Amino acid sequence: MIFWLLATLLSIAAIGSVAWPLLSRRGVKAVPAFEYDRELYRARIAEIGADLKLGRISAEEAEAAEAEEGRKLLASSNAPASAQAPISTGHVRSLLAATIVLVPAFTVIFYLGSGQPGMPDMAIASRTDRQPEGQGIEQLVSQAEAQLARNPGDVRGWTVLAPIYMGLGRFEDSVNAWRNASRLEPQNLDYKSEFAEAIIAAGQGVVSEEARTLFGEILAARPGDPKSRFYLAMALEQQGDLAGAENAWRALIADAPADAPWRAPAMAQLESVLQKAGKPTERVADAKPGPSQEQIAAASQMSDEDRQAMIEGMVAGLAEKLKADPADKDGWRRLIRAYGVMGDDAKALEAIAAARDANASDGGFVTELAGIENSIRQKSGSTQ
Repeated sequence: MIFWLLATLLSIAAIGSVAWPLLSRRGVKAVPAFEYDRELYRARIAEIGADLKLGRISAEEAEAAEAEEGRKLLASSNAPASAQAPISTGHVRSLLAATIVLVPAFTVIFYLGSGQPGMPDMAIASRTDRQPEGQGIEQLVSQAEAQLARNPGDVRGWTVLAPIYMGLGRFEDSVNAWRNASRLEPQNLDYKSEFAEAIIAAGQGVVSEEARTLFGEILAARPGDPKSRFYLAMALEQQGDLAGAENAWRALIADAPADAPWRAPAMAQLESVLQKAGKPTERVADAKPGPSQEQIAAASQMSDEDRQAMIEGMVAGLAEKLKADPADKDGWRRLIRAYGVMGDDAKALEAIAAARDANASDGGFVTELAGIENSIRQKSGSTQ
C-alpha cells in the first residue's frame, strides 16, 4: 500500500511540475521567423566587428562576411510570412488533462500485467551473492575480476575467485589470487597453505622452492600440520632424498588417524619410495575394511591364475562403482593404488586422469593426484 501511495504522489508531482507553467499562461503569441533572423543578423555583425577589432580577420574578410550575412537576411525577408496564431489555452488544458489521466492509468495497467506487485524486497547483499540466471561462469568470473580491479584490497574476493580459477584449470591465475590474499593477510596460515598448494598444481605436482618455504613457515607456526608434512615429504622424494622421504612418510602415517583422508595417499607414496630404493614394499594397514576370513581362506586355496582373476575382478568392480560415483575420492585412491600394486601403470594413469576430470574443483585432490602421477612417471622412466 505504501508503494502505491508513494508512486501516486511522485506521479502527481512530476506531471504538476510540467503542467503548472503551461496552465498559468492564458496564451502565447507566435513571433514571425523573420524577427529571429534579424536578431541573428545583428549578433553576427557584432561578432564580425569584434573579430576585426581583435585582429582575428582582415578588413576584406570582415567586409565579405558582413555581405554574406546581409544576403542571408535579404533571402529570409523574401520568404512567405510564417507568423503563427496564439496557442489556444483550451487546447492546452485538454491535452494536459488527458496526459494527467492517461499516463498514470497506462503505467498502472502495464505494471500489473508485467510486474510483480507482491514480490518482497531483496537485500543488496543477497543480490550480489546470488548467481544470475543465464550468466555463464566465465561471465561471472569477468565481473568478479572487474570488481577486484576496482578494489584490489578485497581479500574475500580473492579467496572466492582463487578456487574457481583452480576448477577452471587456470592454475597461474589461482596462484596470483592466493598470493594477493596472503599478501593482504600474511598471518592467515590457511591462505598461505592454499597459496603453496596452488603453486604445486601450477607446477604439475612439483614442490618448488617457494612452496617448500611456505609449508616450512606453516609448519613452524602450526606444528604437526598434515598438509605441510605431506608436501614436504613429497619434496624430499622429488629431490632424491629417499631415506628422508621414507622417514617423513612413515612419521606422517604413524600420526594419521585411521579415517584421515591423507592416510591412503601417504601409504601409496611410501610404497613408491620403497620401490625406488629397491626395498620390499610394505602393506600398511588401511582404514578400509579388508576381506573376511572366509574370503581369505578361499583365496588361499586358489591357483595363482584364479587368485589374479579374483583380484582383477575386484578392481574392475571398484572401477565400475567409481563410474557411478566419481566424487568418491577415497575410491579413486584405492583404485590407483591397486593398479600400482598390480604393476599396471597405464591404467593407474588413466584412473588419475578420470579422477582429476571428475573432481576438478577440488584443488587439494588435483594436486595430490599430480604428485602421484609424477611418482608413477618417474618410476616408469627409471625402469625403462
